[in-house]
Amino acid sequence: MPNADLETLKVTDSGTRLAITLNRPAERNALTFAAWDDLDHVMAGVEVRDDLRVVTLTGEDPAFCAGVDFGAIGASLEVEKGRYPSFIRRWANIVDRFERVPQPSVAAINGPAIGAGLEMALACDIRIASDRAVFAMPQMRMGIVPDVGGTSRLARATGEAFAKDMILTSRIVDAEEALRAGIVSRLVEHDRLAEELETVAAAIEDLPWPAAYFAGLAIDCGPRLDPRRAADIEAVADQVMLRQDEVWTRISRFMEGKGLRGLKH
Repeated sequence: MPNADLETLKVTDSGTRLAITLNRPAERNALTFAAWDDLDHVMAGVEVRDDLRVVTLTGEDPAFCAGVDFGAIGASLEVEKGRYPSFIRRWANIVDRFERVPQPSVAAINGPAIGAGLEMALACDIRIASDRAVFAMPQMRMGIVPDVGGTSRLARATGEAFAKDMILTSRIVDAEEALRAGIVSRLVEHDRLAEELETVAAAIEDLPWPAAYFAGLAIDCGPRLDPRRAADIEAVADQVMLRQDEVWTRISRFMEGKGLRGLKH
């Protein structure tokens, strides 16, 4: 996919990295039907790309994503009140793509991540937060349940008690609490967010393919399996990777101490 400015997104494709920026800043990057369509189109293209190594997601300042644009959605001819809104299932499948694609996905949360915005961030493999970020699941205040995977993903990230606290009370969580709770794994000053995203994405981009995919698969599946089966996934992955000349070259360099010198805190 070439670099493109879609109706609601900015997309930059380097060949090995796809950078997605939600681009409705005046609406705090809230999601309309068009935004969902753009995300679906972009992520469907990622699934069939063997050249891509990493996908990044952020929002145009001042927000990451304010969730669903209910004003635009409610006024749409696609919504028939009184009937089951089947588009919700489609939205959930679009969010799932960030977790399901073989390439690791990295969310750089530059501001408020609210409702479906937080649900989408939770589907990404790595989440980095600016100190300006805040997090909330306010759907219950409207009488609806987080419906694009947020209940299960938040519970997996933070534990069930914290997830219930956050969802049932609709409270706002600041960036420091989000780090402690496991919603994000890194917290940086806002002005350093782009630099931190570059550091993380470049490290993943440099990995021999498909090592990152195998590692992600093992991490995702391992806790759900008994230890023996979890170790089997790791063994199968390395049986594939050890057939690559590049891997043996990297092993040699690492054993010589060159790999250790390249590690960063």
